[in-house]
This record gives sequence, C-alpha cells and structure tokens, in this order.
Amino acid sequence: EFAIAYKDYSESQNLYVMIDEYDNFANEILSKDLELFLNITSKDGFLKSFYAAIKAKASDVIAKTFITGVSSVSLDSLTSGFNIARNVTPFDCFNEYAGFTEDELEILIPKLVDVEKLGVSTKEIISRMKPVYDGYCFSRKADKTVYNSSMCLYYLDEMQRAEIFLNPEDYLDPACDQDGSKLSQLFNLTQKETAVFIIDTYLQGGVFYLNKLSENINLNQLKEYSREQLLSMLYYLGYLTIDREKSSTSELALKIPNRFMSKLFARCTIEFRYKNNTEFTEAPNLNLSALTACDDDISSFAQSCTEFLSRIMNNQVLSHMNEMALNLALYAKLETIEIVNTYVKMQQSVQVPKEGERFPDLVITVNKGLADECIYIIELKYLKKTEARDKNSDSALQRLVNKATEELAAYKSALDFKGKNVKAYAMVFAGPDCVYCEQQ
Repeated sequence: EFAIAYKDYSESQNLYVMIDEYDNFANEILSKDLELFLNITSKDGFLKSFYAAIKAKASDVIAKTFITGVSSVSLDSLTSGFNIARNVTPFDCFNEYAGFTEDELEILIPKLVDVEKLGVSTKEIISRMKPVYDGYCFSRKADKTVYNSSMCLYYLDEMQRAEIFLNPEDYLDPACDQDGSKLSQLFNLTQKETAVFIIDTYLQGGVFYLNKLSENINLNQLKEYSREQLLSMLYYLGYLTIDREKSSTSELALKIPNRFMSKLFARCTIEFRYKNNTEFTEAPNLNLSALTACDDDISSFAQSCTEFLSRIMNNQVLSHMNEMALNLALYAKLETIEIVNTYVKMQQSVQVPKEGERFPDLVITVNKGLADECIYIIELKYLKKTEARDKNSDSALQRLVNKATEELAAYKSALDFKGKNVKAYAMVFAGPDCVYCEQQ
C-alpha cells in the first residue's frame, strides 16, 4: 500500500530501501525455538510477503534495496520471494566495513579515553585488545584483519567511565554470546557426528576446510545443518573466520579468530563433551586438600588427577588427548568442586614485565581475600604414550619440564601476582598418568 501511495505521490524519484539487522530477531528465535522460527518464516508468513512486495515494486518504485545482517540463513529462509538479492559479504572491498582496523583504533582510542591519565599509550591498549577482539577476516584476498567493533566500543566506554586501565578479557559486550549458549544451540541443530568433528578439530588446534561457504541455508527445507552449513553458520556468526594463509583458490580454511571465541569453544566443549556425560560426572573428584591447606606438597592432587583421567580416558570420554584437551578436562572437573573462597581460572590473562600478556594454564586461588590467601599456578604439559615408551623419553620429559619451568618463572613475575603468596608447579602427563609434579 505504501509503495502504491508513493508511486502516486512522486513519479520522478524512486525509493532506496535500507534494512539493518534484518536477521536479528530470526537468529534470536532460532537460538531458542526452532519451531517458532519455522512458523514465522513459512511460505504463509508475513515476512515472505513483505520481501515479495519489495521485489514486485523493484521495477517502478524501488530503485535499490540494501540489507545488512549477520547470516544468510535468514536471507534464504525469509526471502524466497526476493530471489534477486546478491550476497556481497565476501567481496574484498567490504572486508574492512565489518570492524575496526588498527589504524582506525589509533585514531579512535585517544578520542574516547584519556590515555595520559590512564598511564598507558594507545599502542599498549591496542596490544592488549588484539588477542581478544582482533582476528576477523571476511575475504581470502584481504590485506588486514579487523577488530570486533561492538566489543571495542563497549570496552573503551567502560574504561572511559572507570578512568583506569582495564583488562579487555574482563569486559565483553553483554550482547555477545558470553556463556556460549548460542554456540551450543547451533551444535544442537546438526548431527552429533558433525559436532564431535568440530570439537575434536578445535581440541587438536586444527583448521576447518570447505570448498565454499553455504549461502542458501533454508531451515524450512531442512531440519538440521550439514557439516558445510554448520561451518558456514559459525563463520557468519563470528565464531570462525577466514584463515588467509591456509586458504586457496580451490578451498576455504576457517579458524577461530581470537581468545574470546576460543573460550566459547572451550565452554561449549565442556558442556557437550564432559558435563552431560555420566562417566565424567561420576569419575573421582580431584583432591584439593593440599591446596586449601596451602601446602607445598601437592602430590595428592597429582594422584587424583591420574585417577580421574584414567577413568574418563578408559571410557572414551576423552579420546584425543593433548595439552588443550588435558587443560580443559581438568578445568571442567575443577569447576564442579565447590569450596568456599576457592576460585579456578583457565589461561588467565596476566601481564609480565617486558614480555607483555601471558596465559598460565591453571590459576587456583584459595582463601581469596583473606590473610592466608594463596595462589597456585599450574603449567600443564603432555607427553604422548609413544614418546613416554621411547628410549629417549627422559630427554623428551626434561624438555617439557624445562619449558614449563621457564614459563612459570615468567608467570610468577606477573604484575597481577605482585606481593602475593604464589606457588608455581610444573605437571607433566603421559597418557592419564602424572609422571612429573614439582614446585618451581
């Protein structure tokens, strides 16, 4: 009706229609209620009629239509009556439209925060933001990666109000998927084998390959995502991004863009692989008695780790063991233990003088806020069983111990632990067995 009225009103000028975040409501519904999404986007739904009307008036009233959003799942599900649209997301020229470049941040930051009052330079702020917010690439030919603009603006606004320097990892836009629930819901829309494949690839630090991104993901025509469709959705929603170095003209490589997204995959892995598994939940608890007593000898903790890992590895809860999987399994189990004033963090961000930001595997704080507060820093290393059986296993073990010792020395000097009672330990595992646990 509006188009007809406008046509009668103006015969000389056509309309430009711009629709922002066209898929926002759809993605929100999709993450919570698939049936409601299907009803709204069915052939009888008002949305398809709306887009069909735009198409019908493209010849005489509407000159151009520009739609912005996140994913193509809604574009195809909502707009079968609007099949003249073209997806320009992968065009090289649009790569930097999707976020901030470092050059733009160098201009923006001094305008939003008083860097002199904070006592840090703009470059130092960017260096702390980079591992958390940067890494996005939307074209294999792109020259630069971009930072998540929403995250950056939220963080800078918080720092402006606080008037002190803040750790970026502690300030994440509330609108983002902070607890990984939306990521978990995506895994629920695919076959279990596909979800297992993605989690295993993540645990092994791998990249994801596909011939091309799926652009026509219509959930009215299918009930679950294929492997290619799920990877494409993870890309569209920002959980994965293009790996320029490993992509080629014949295939696209996708990777996790930054530490924030890596932590979401970790959270999803814990929920999907561990906490819903009875073998994991019924496995022996980890013994923290030595830690809560602030003892130097934590051999009882090491022994309990061996018993726990033996149980879950023997029952195929953890089939691919490496350092990342080891870290996640122990952290997930530690999370289930409730002890007053005891807190566990995995790969906590700490600031090491002259070295910058570092990430110890496990940081366990006991008696937090009390006079006898004690912080245990644990660096985990993993020795494959084949390496442990090799005649040169002693030298392989020593290399890992030396590496852990060097890393722990840096962690202990972190500004975050200055003036605190810190105990640092290297723990090396061969299979489920803790073969080395010593204070450094």
